[in-house]
Amino acid sequence: KRVMFFVLIAIMPSLIFGIYNVGYQINSNLTILDTFLIGLPVVLPIIIVSYSVGGFWEVLFAIVRKHEINEGFLVTGMLIPLTMPPTIPLWMVALATTFGIVIGKEIFGGTGYNIFNPALTARAFVFFAYPASISGDMVWVAGMDAVSQATPLLAAASQQGSMMAIDLLNDYTWQNMFYGLIPGSIGETSIIAISIGALFLLVTGIGSWRIMLSTLIGMILTALLTNYFHLAVGSSN
Repeated sequence: KRVMFFVLIAIMPSLIFGIYNVGYQINSNLTILDTFLIGLPVVLPIIIVSYSVGGFWEVLFAIVRKHEINEGFLVTGMLIPLTMPPTIPLWMVALATTFGIVIGKEIFGGTGYNIFNPALTARAFVFFAYPASISGDMVWVAGMDAVSQATPLLAAASQQGSMMAIDLLNDYTWQNMFYGLIPGSIGETSIIAISIGALFLLVTGIGSWRIMLSTLIGMILTALLTNYFHLAVGSSN
Protein backbone atom coordinates (compact mmCIF):
# COMPACT_ATOMS: atom_id res chain seq x y z
CA LYS A 1 0.00 0.00 0.00
CA ARG A 2 2.87 2.36 0.77
CA VAL A 3 4.45 1.66 -2.61
CA MET A 4 1.21 2.26 -4.53
CA PHE A 5 0.48 5.44 -2.57
CA PHE A 6 3.91 6.87 -3.31
CA VAL A 7 3.66 5.96 -6.99
CA LEU A 8 0.34 7.80 -7.16
CA ILE A 9 2.00 10.86 -5.69
CA ALA A 10 4.79 10.59 -8.26
CA ILE A 11 2.20 10.51 -11.06
CA MET A 12 0.50 13.72 -9.93
CA PRO A 13 2.92 16.21 -11.58
CA SER A 14 2.43 14.56 -14.98
CA LEU A 15 -1.33 14.40 -14.48
CA ILE A 16 -1.67 18.03 -13.38
CA PHE A 17 0.54 19.32 -16.16
CA GLY A 18 -1.17 17.00 -18.66
CA ILE A 19 -4.54 18.53 -17.84
CA TYR A 20 -3.05 22.01 -18.19
CA ASN A 21 -1.38 21.15 -21.50
CA VAL A 22 -4.64 19.80 -22.95
CA GLY A 23 -6.22 23.16 -22.16
CA TYR A 24 -3.15 24.98 -23.48
CA GLN A 25 -3.41 23.22 -26.84
CA ILE A 26 -7.04 24.34 -27.05
CA ASN A 27 -6.36 27.97 -26.12
CA SER A 28 -2.92 29.25 -25.16
CA ASN A 29 -4.05 32.79 -24.36
CA LEU A 30 -5.78 32.16 -21.05
CA THR A 31 -4.66 32.29 -17.43
CA ILE A 32 -3.13 29.20 -15.84
CA LEU A 33 -6.31 28.43 -13.90
CA ASP A 34 -8.62 28.92 -16.89
CA THR A 35 -6.35 26.79 -19.07
CA PHE A 36 -6.43 24.01 -16.47
CA LEU A 37 -10.22 24.23 -16.19
CA ILE A 38 -10.56 23.84 -19.96
CA GLY A 39 -8.41 20.72 -19.96
CA LEU A 40 -10.07 19.13 -16.93
CA PRO A 41 -13.40 18.20 -18.61
CA VAL A 42 -11.43 16.50 -21.39
CA VAL A 43 -9.17 14.40 -19.17
CA LEU A 44 -11.51 13.63 -16.26
CA PRO A 45 -13.96 11.40 -18.23
CA ILE A 46 -11.03 9.31 -19.48
CA ILE A 47 -9.87 8.77 -15.89
CA ILE A 48 -13.40 7.93 -14.73
CA VAL A 49 -13.86 5.33 -17.49
CA SER A 50 -10.45 3.80 -16.79
CA TYR A 51 -11.12 3.44 -13.06
CA SER A 52 -14.72 2.26 -13.54
CA VAL A 53 -13.98 -0.44 -16.10
CA GLY A 54 -10.73 -1.51 -14.46
CA GLY A 55 -12.35 -1.54 -11.03
CA PHE A 56 -15.10 -3.81 -12.35
CA TRP A 57 -12.60 -6.39 -13.58
CA GLU A 58 -10.53 -6.16 -10.40
CA VAL A 59 -13.61 -6.82 -8.24
CA LEU A 60 -14.83 -9.61 -10.51
CA PHE A 61 -11.52 -11.48 -10.42
CA ALA A 62 -11.22 -10.90 -6.67
CA ILE A 63 -14.64 -12.49 -6.15
CA VAL A 64 -13.88 -15.44 -8.43
CA ARG A 65 -10.51 -16.08 -6.80
CA LYS A 66 -11.81 -15.24 -3.32
CA HIS A 67 -9.03 -12.85 -2.40
CA GLU A 68 -8.84 -9.20 -1.42
CA ILE A 69 -9.04 -6.45 -4.00
CA ASN A 70 -5.51 -5.35 -4.80
CA GLU A 71 -4.80 -1.64 -4.65
CA GLY A 72 -2.40 -1.92 -7.59
CA PHE A 73 -5.09 -0.81 -9.98
CA LEU A 74 -5.08 2.63 -8.36
CA VAL A 75 -1.81 3.15 -10.22
CA THR A 76 -2.76 1.32 -13.41
CA GLY A 77 -6.07 3.15 -13.64
CA MET A 78 -4.20 6.47 -13.66
CA LEU A 79 -1.39 5.40 -15.98
CA ILE A 80 -3.77 4.24 -18.71
CA PRO A 81 -5.27 7.74 -19.27
CA LEU A 82 -1.81 9.32 -19.17
CA THR A 83 -0.68 7.15 -22.10
CA MET A 84 -3.67 8.14 -24.25
CA PRO A 85 -4.29 11.14 -26.53
CA PRO A 86 -6.82 13.60 -25.06
CA THR A 87 -9.48 12.89 -27.70
CA ILE A 88 -9.38 9.11 -27.44
CA PRO A 89 -13.01 7.84 -27.58
CA LEU A 90 -14.24 6.72 -24.18
CA TRP A 91 -15.46 3.37 -25.50
CA MET A 92 -11.93 2.77 -26.77
CA VAL A 93 -10.57 3.55 -23.30
CA ALA A 94 -12.97 0.96 -21.88
CA LEU A 95 -11.83 -1.70 -24.36
CA ALA A 96 -8.16 -0.90 -23.81
CA THR A 97 -8.55 -1.00 -20.03
CA THR A 98 -10.33 -4.35 -20.26
CA PHE A 99 -7.57 -5.77 -22.44
CA GLY A 100 -4.81 -4.34 -20.24
CA ILE A 101 -6.27 -5.68 -16.99
CA VAL A 102 -7.56 -9.07 -18.17
CA ILE A 103 -4.93 -10.02 -20.74
CA GLY A 104 -2.03 -8.01 -19.34
CA LYS A 105 -2.42 -9.03 -15.71
CA GLU A 106 -5.28 -11.20 -14.50
CA ILE A 107 -4.76 -14.20 -16.76
CA PHE A 108 -1.26 -14.51 -15.28
CA GLY A 109 -2.62 -14.57 -11.74
CA GLY A 110 -2.94 -10.90 -10.85
CA THR A 111 -0.58 -8.35 -9.34
CA GLY A 112 2.96 -9.62 -8.93
CA TYR A 113 2.51 -12.48 -11.38
CA ASN A 114 1.96 -10.58 -14.61
CA ILE A 115 4.80 -10.40 -17.12
CA PHE A 116 3.41 -7.31 -18.88
CA ASN A 117 2.69 -3.80 -17.66
CA PRO A 118 -1.14 -3.53 -17.80
CA ALA A 119 -1.13 0.18 -18.70
CA LEU A 120 1.32 -0.28 -21.57
CA THR A 121 -0.59 -3.40 -22.66
CA ALA A 122 -3.68 -1.20 -22.90
CA ARG A 123 -1.83 1.35 -25.01
CA ALA A 124 -0.39 -1.40 -27.24
CA PHE A 125 -3.94 -2.70 -27.77
CA VAL A 126 -5.12 0.69 -29.04
CA PHE A 127 -1.97 1.09 -31.14
CA PHE A 128 -2.55 -2.15 -33.04
CA ALA A 129 -6.37 -2.33 -32.98
CA TYR A 130 -7.12 1.34 -33.70
CA PRO A 131 -3.89 2.87 -35.04
CA ALA A 132 -5.59 5.94 -36.54
CA SER A 133 -6.70 7.03 -33.07
CA ILE A 134 -3.26 6.97 -31.50
CA SER A 135 -0.62 7.15 -34.23
CA GLY A 136 -0.11 7.90 -37.90
CA ASP A 137 0.26 11.38 -39.35
CA MET A 138 -1.85 13.16 -36.73
CA VAL A 139 -2.20 13.20 -32.97
CA TRP A 140 -5.40 14.90 -31.92
CA VAL A 141 -5.57 18.08 -29.91
CA ALA A 142 -8.85 18.43 -28.03
CA GLY A 143 -10.99 21.39 -28.95
CA MET A 144 -14.48 22.57 -29.53
CA ASP A 145 -14.22 21.79 -33.24
CA ALA A 146 -12.03 18.68 -32.85
CA VAL A 147 -9.09 20.28 -34.63
CA SER A 148 -6.21 17.88 -35.13
CA GLN A 149 -2.52 18.66 -35.03
CA ALA A 150 0.61 16.64 -35.63
CA THR A 151 3.30 16.05 -33.06
CA PRO A 152 6.64 17.73 -33.85
CA LEU A 153 8.32 14.48 -34.93
CA LEU A 154 5.51 13.27 -37.18
CA ALA A 155 4.94 16.68 -38.74
CA ALA A 156 8.65 17.14 -39.47
CA ALA A 157 8.89 13.65 -40.94
CA SER A 158 5.96 14.30 -43.27
CA GLN A 159 7.63 17.50 -44.50
CA GLN A 160 11.20 16.20 -44.52
CA GLY A 161 13.63 18.46 -46.33
CA SER A 162 11.15 21.27 -46.90
CA MET A 163 11.13 24.82 -45.57
CA MET A 164 7.90 23.96 -43.78
CA ALA A 165 9.79 21.41 -41.71
CA ILE A 166 12.37 24.04 -40.76
CA ASP A 167 9.64 26.50 -39.73
CA LEU A 168 7.94 23.75 -37.76
CA LEU A 169 11.09 22.90 -35.84
CA ASN A 170 11.53 26.60 -35.05
CA ASP A 171 8.06 26.59 -33.49
CA TYR A 172 8.79 23.46 -31.45
CA THR A 173 11.85 24.64 -29.58
CA TRP A 174 13.88 22.54 -27.16
CA GLN A 175 12.44 24.72 -24.42
CA ASN A 176 8.83 23.98 -25.37
CA MET A 177 9.53 20.29 -25.67
CA PHE A 178 11.31 20.28 -22.30
CA TYR A 179 8.44 22.05 -20.58
CA GLY A 180 5.91 19.90 -22.43
CA LEU A 181 3.84 22.57 -24.18
CA ILE A 182 3.42 20.40 -27.29
CA PRO A 183 0.76 17.98 -28.59
CA GLY A 184 0.93 14.39 -27.44
CA SER A 185 -0.51 11.89 -25.01
CA ILE A 186 -1.82 13.39 -21.79
CA GLY A 187 1.04 12.50 -19.47
CA GLU A 188 4.00 12.13 -21.80
CA THR A 189 4.98 15.62 -22.92
CA SER A 190 6.66 17.29 -19.92
CA ILE A 191 10.18 16.18 -19.07
CA ILE A 192 10.05 18.38 -15.97
CA ALA A 193 6.87 16.79 -14.59
CA ILE A 194 8.10 13.26 -15.27
CA SER A 195 11.50 14.04 -13.73
CA ILE A 196 9.86 15.37 -10.55
CA GLY A 197 7.97 12.10 -10.20
CA ALA A 198 11.10 10.07 -10.88
CA LEU A 199 13.08 12.05 -8.31
CA PHE A 200 10.37 11.50 -5.72
CA LEU A 201 10.46 7.75 -6.33
CA LEU A 202 14.25 7.71 -6.00
CA VAL A 203 14.26 9.74 -2.78
CA THR A 204 11.60 7.53 -1.18
CA GLY A 205 13.41 4.36 -2.27
CA ILE A 206 10.48 3.14 -4.37
CA GLY A 207 12.22 3.58 -7.72
CA SER A 208 15.46 2.03 -8.89
CA TRP A 209 18.03 4.34 -10.45
CA ARG A 210 19.52 1.34 -12.23
CA ILE A 211 16.24 0.60 -14.03
CA MET A 212 15.68 4.28 -14.87
CA LEU A 213 19.22 4.74 -16.15
CA SER A 214 19.11 1.50 -18.13
CA THR A 215 15.85 2.57 -19.78
CA LEU A 216 17.31 5.97 -20.67
CA ILE A 217 20.50 4.46 -22.09
CA GLY A 218 18.49 1.86 -24.00
CA MET A 219 16.33 4.58 -25.53
CA ILE A 220 19.36 6.64 -26.59
CA LEU A 221 21.20 3.66 -28.08
CA THR A 222 18.08 2.51 -29.93
CA ALA A 223 17.57 6.00 -31.39
CA LEU A 224 21.21 6.19 -32.48
CA LEU A 225 21.04 2.71 -33.97
CA THR A 226 17.88 3.39 -35.98
CA ASN A 227 19.30 6.72 -37.17
CA TYR A 228 22.45 4.91 -38.30
CA PHE A 229 20.43 2.34 -40.27
CA HIS A 230 18.38 5.14 -41.82
CA LEU A 231 21.52 6.91 -42.98
CA ALA A 232 23.05 3.67 -44.23
CA VAL A 233 19.95 2.70 -46.21
CA GLY A 234 19.54 6.24 -47.49
CA SER A 235 23.15 6.45 -48.71
CA SER A 236 22.87 3.07 -50.47
CA ASN A 237 19.89 4.34 -52.46
